[in-house]
Amino acid sequence: MMTVVYNPFDPAFVANPYPFFKELREVDPCHQITAADGVWLLTRYDDIDAILHDRDGFSVDHRNLKRGPEQDLAYDDFAVILFRDPPEHTRWRKHLSHGLTPTRVEAYRPRLTQLVDEHLDLLEDKGEVDFLGDVAIPIPFQAIFELLGMPEADRAQVHAWVSDIVNLTEPVASPEVTRAIVRSRDEMREYLQDVCAHKRAHPGDDVLSRLLSATDAFTDDELISHVMLLHVSAPEPTASLLAFGALALARHPEQAAELRGDPSLDRNTVEEMLRYEAPLQLTGRYPLQDVELHGKTIEAGTAIVMSLASANHDQNRWGPTADDLDLRRNRANEHLSFARGIHTCFGSALARLHGQLTFGRMVRRFPRLELVEEPTWNSLLNRRGPTRVRISVR
Repeated sequence: MMTVVYNPFDPAFVANPYPFFKELREVDPCHQITAADGVWLLTRYDDIDAILHDRDGFSVDHRNLKRGPEQDLAYDDFAVILFRDPPEHTRWRKHLSHGLTPTRVEAYRPRLTQLVDEHLDLLEDKGEVDFLGDVAIPIPFQAIFELLGMPEADRAQVHAWVSDIVNLTEPVASPEVTRAIVRSRDEMREYLQDVCAHKRAHPGDDVLSRLLSATDAFTDDELISHVMLLHVSAPEPTASLLAFGALALARHPEQAAELRGDPSLDRNTVEEMLRYEAPLQLTGRYPLQDVELHGKTIEAGTAIVMSLASANHDQNRWGPTADDLDLRRNRANEHLSFARGIHTCFGSALARLHGQLTFGRMVRRFPRLELVEEPTWNSLLNRRGPTRVRISVR
């Protein structure tokens, strides 16, 4: 049997991981990353989809990790929905979903349209921008700030904290990164205590006020942690979605032309972009009992890392064109980029709205959308993405 080497730090993998994932799906779909800590990597759609739906057999709670790398102190005292199973997860999700309902998200459409147009104005005025830094990052961060009802004057400081805390989503962190996570987490928690105290005294028509009114849903510490989570989990993946989409449209002018001429494609375009490039590449679970998969035994309490990016390109699910961008693709919305089951991303409606309002408007406003240079890429495991996307409309 051919040996497959999984090296996510290989520059070729960073630039385009999909040929490597295809090889793993075919040769070693249940791949042990390192024998020392027993971490397993899964790459096939059907395997990952089944585990995401199996709430009884698999846990997201790192306290169930019995064999694998030790968790660092950045996870300590950060009890949030991402890292907990029912019944805690059920209680929290109910109220978080009520705070960020599809109705509330849809009511935000006019304001988000305005934000998108304002930032596309920059592209028109300059002729050339870094789409990631100038457009994709500012829009979703400002959106979540406004939806939560946060003090506008504090946005830059909160963004700086969040830029550190978001590294919690990475499977591996250096001691320096871990210290930055903990420092920013503690500073932001103290800040949010003051914001919440003010909101309790002066409630408004915003998500934070709504969460504060649900007195039976959260302890004070749980509420602070989840408000922090909303700042961490909503803007950056959405920014990646927008940047990946702009990059894909610039690289595929024939697909941009299809979208330009057919506004009915706006919704499916977002789903295909999410399938084509998953904003969050990985998700993890811990089996509660031994699991047999593809002739291998995964011991209970061992870390399982599942590649959502690979699942979204599985030819057994998407056919021979799985690696292609096709804005008219049937069943594009069956991607796993928002996970599945009880841990499906509760902010998915907001992310989708960002894409619906950005991609179509951009290609119809700018018929000559071109990539100025090949993007540079970060070397992160879960949040793989471009660090710069130079786009021109000249």
